[in-house]
Amino acid sequence: MRLWKSLGVSAIGLLWWAIIIGPLARLWPRLSGLVPWRREAGIWFALVSALHGYLVWDGWARWDVAGLLGYQFSPESGLYLRAEPGFGLANLLGVAALGLGLALAATSFDRAVAFLGIGSWKWMHTLAYAAFYLVTLHVLYFAFIHYSPSPTRLTIYEPNPLRYYYLALFLTAVGAQASAFTAAVWRRQKVGAL
Repeated sequence: MRLWKSLGVSAIGLLWWAIIIGPLARLWPRLSGLVPWRREAGIWFALVSALHGYLVWDGWARWDVAGLLGYQFSPESGLYLRAEPGFGLANLLGVAALGLGLALAATSFDRAVAFLGIGSWKWMHTLAYAAFYLVTLHVLYFAFIHYSPSPTRLTIYEPNPLRYYYLALFLTAVGAQASAFTAAVWRRQKVGAL
């Protein structure tokens, strides 16, 4: 469990880095030298999150789709019963983000740019923001909700020590995007006023 959690922490850090470089470079042009590192960070995000997903699938869900979606088999009823209401949705969000990440990583090469065309490629890679928000919801569920006591799990877990780190990643990414957008609009209005 520690290994797949640490891979998940690494994955969100890599995706955050890939997401925040663009807005920071727009706000402070001196940072534009970091922009080429977005591609590498995104590829590493996809690889690390794929390993994270595989370890969860193999080690926890044990290749059981129902288990991954928060259902457990009840021998008394002979049915799969929902054990963790938000667990399945959080895992689906993670799987969707992984799918986006792998698609983006597969097209993060010069040949893909040439094949798709720069405009289509750039449009496709804006989906990195969608992946980031999906990952954020996935992570915040596990950091703040999943390990709290419930009727099916009375175990008291220590609060996740990184939960505010995750929240800070989300807030700084949103703040950087909003600031870069505001600065771009302000520059456009300033140029239009001249």
